[in-house]
Amino acid sequence: MDIAEKLAILAPAAHFEACDTHAVAGRRYTRTKSHWSEHALSAESDANGVRRPVMRLLLSAECVYNCPYCPLRAGNDVPRATLTPEEAAAAVAPQLQRHDAGLLLSTAVVGSADESGTAVVESAQILRKRYAYRGYLHLKLPPGVSHAVVEAAARVADRMSLNIEVPSAARQAVLDPSRDWRRDVVLRLRWMRDLHHAGHIKSGIATQFVVGVGGESDQELIAATAWLRNELAVGRVYYGAFKALAGTPMAHMLSTPLVRTQRLLQADWLLRHYGFAAEELAFDGHANLSLAHDPKLAWALQHPELFPVEINRAPADQLLRIPGLGPLGVKRILRLRMLGTLREPAHIAVLGTTTQRVADFVTFDGRFFGTGRTAQIALRNARKPIVDQLTLF
Repeated sequence: MDIAEKLAILAPAAHFEACDTHAVAGRRYTRTKSHWSEHALSAESDANGVRRPVMRLLLSAECVYNCPYCPLRAGNDVPRATLTPEEAAAAVAPQLQRHDAGLLLSTAVVGSADESGTAVVESAQILRKRYAYRGYLHLKLPPGVSHAVVEAAARVADRMSLNIEVPSAARQAVLDPSRDWRRDVVLRLRWMRDLHHAGHIKSGIATQFVVGVGGESDQELIAATAWLRNELAVGRVYYGAFKALAGTPMAHMLSTPLVRTQRLLQADWLLRHYGFAAEELAFDGHANLSLAHDPKLAWALQHPELFPVEINRAPADQLLRIPGLGPLGVKRILRLRMLGTLREPAHIAVLGTTTQRVADFVTFDGRFFGTGRTAQIALRNARKPIVDQLTLF
């Protein structure tokens, strides 16, 4: 099998690896999916006007594990291929240079965790030394990899990750008892944290949940996310929706709706940027977030006693909790307040289409201009069935 044939298998297989955003020189980049036809390499380009895509490549699709949800599990009959570090570096180096791109490099576990992790590190080392690549490198290591491999990866990577997949050891024991959640995953994330604190891994640490694979609730996932951030310094948590795939023991189960991962992402954003605590979020009787509306609106509707707030006097942290307002909108309102009193919704028209939503939760110099329409729409949406957008994968 030549390199082109291997890439035709390995590049598409990497689409399960998330790297929606990354930071380079203090700037945040967000994905827009695209493809490079030369070697069928997937890419994620930013939505901020800067051409800085992130290529994703799997070094090997051969795996010794039999995770019941994974399409690459050992017992599944799928095309397999493995690139050597030299082949991988030679294949991606021209693309990285041509597209001014970053790279996420991951692998299934062929042989042992250390063998596979070492191959990822060696590929990165060849890129850095032989091809003089100085761009963004995100290295995803397999569970159970040794401290020596983690340390070697930290010396060449901008970001490192290891997928946690489920929020607790108890969930892992039910899903796949062959893997020790605390030893194989959490301990390795601790090593990464220590190396990050020592000045390595400048873009931080990431991990990923497979949402719905273990029967866990959103509340469990959010609590685990808060713990990962506070205790293990994990800067970025991704939420991948479980997909019931043919050829796996979980093929008969229902796939997780993509809107659920979106709600988790929004809730995580509230924790990171809006001053919310995990226990403040609004969960239903099954400890899950609402699928019908975003978590901040759900929280606001659950606390009518806190609204409306006076837009001319509320401090920034209180403004951030108003549905329809984000950090940029709050900054604009604070600047507008310095110019004079805000007396009607037209005075915050600079905020755009969210003006009516904001008006439902504030007063302007003592006057309320809301219509209650936001709550009515939320109630109506809650009664509608959740329909997922179709995907090719």
